[in-house]
Amino acid sequence: MVLKLLKYEFFNMFRNKWIIFYFLFFLLLTTALFYFGKSPAKVVATLLQLVILVIPLISLILGTIFMYDSRNFTELLLSLPIKRSSIYISKYLGTTISLSVSFAFGVLLPYLFFIRSIEESPEYFLYFSLVASGIFLTLIFVAFAFLIATFFEDRVKGFGASILLWLYTTLIYDGIILFIIIYFKDYPLENPVLLLSVLNPVDIARIFVILKLDIAALLGYTGAIFQKFFDTKLGTFVSLGVLFVWIFLPLFAGLYKFKKKDF
Repeated sequence: MVLKLLKYEFFNMFRNKWIIFYFLFFLLLTTALFYFGKSPAKVVATLLQLVILVIPLISLILGTIFMYDSRNFTELLLSLPIKRSSIYISKYLGTTISLSVSFAFGVLLPYLFFIRSIEESPEYFLYFSLVASGIFLTLIFVAFAFLIATFFEDRVKGFGASILLWLYTTLIYDGIILFIIIYFKDYPLENPVLLLSVLNPVDIARIFVILKLDIAALLGYTGAIFQKFFDTKLGTFVSLGVLFVWIFLPLFAGLYKFKKKDF
């Protein structure tokens, strides 16, 4: 039953024009970056800054819209002998897979096209780390979107919570870190900042990619501390493990709320 529901949700998402626009956005953007940049490392450094802003925002908005718009269909499914967990997981997978496929194809097709004309040795692992980082962010923030839409009955409150979450993880968080660094500059901050870095999935996703780039300026304070405590290989596994935790926390919280919710 989960596979049948997943198939329906997947094709239903691809009938949405925003998924096509999402694919075209990354396709045209990545094509332009490769055309003018000619270097996978430079393309990754530029594309990463957009990925950590655009993917959380789109995942939150589309995930929230999808949950609210499918409310009547969800109630119909709940009247049938189908497990609530099957309904929730199929909706989640259908949304995340469609968004992840659109993003992955949007950034991989230009890479495969231009890589033949790039003289320097292509950094496959670095580029695919960027793709993996974008997919992780999709999985995380769609899970948050589903949790928010399940928790709030009012659409306005749901969208407001989604926007606030995006603002916190992409903008406000860095300001908080900067304030802590300035205010407590006379104290050792390595351990607290290292702990704070794992409290933001966007920062971990950025560190996951930048640890493989030889661009210290892009690391930021939290990334520099992270690199100091972990070598590149260990840091990759640690950041990868934290990203998995960030997927399962909102996903299971939303599933628990969905099972208890009175529709």
